[in-house]
Amino acid sequence: MHRSTGEPTNDMSKSNLQQQITVHALPSKVWRVLTGSHYVNQYLFKQNIQCDWMEGSAIFLMPEAGSPLSIGEVLESTPGISLKFRFREERTSYLIIVTYELIVAGDGIELKIKSEGFSATNQEFFIRLQQANLMLQKIKWLSEYS
Repeated sequence: MHRSTGEPTNDMSKSNLQQQITVHALPSKVWRVLTGSHYVNQYLFKQNIQCDWMEGSAIFLMPEAGSPLSIGEVLESTPGISLKFRFREERTSYLIIVTYELIVAGDGIELKIKSEGFSATNQEFFIRLQQANLMLQKIKWLSEYS
């Protein structure tokens, strides 16, 4: 099941979104998918990200040529429970804060994602929502079937 929301900052723009999905896997597996380099680079599209996902750690984008580029940092990390980080979005230079929360629920995990710190028109917001939905679907698949 998917649920999503967005909060308008005015009539024309939105500044955050929230979505959640039920994942039928152990919290430890979902956590591995959220933080393991092999997995992260599968659900973050067209990225080669390196990070140990510990509080205070830098998040690096590893270009094919050249030196690693620091694009963000981990703000909070509680293994199996929550992960919060911020990164500078390349195409807009917004400083985006992303929070994942894992909640044991019935026969699975409710994985909640919150993204905040951007400004988007309704059309741009819809694109962000679709991208977040695809990412959650990929995390779910990787957690349940890999």
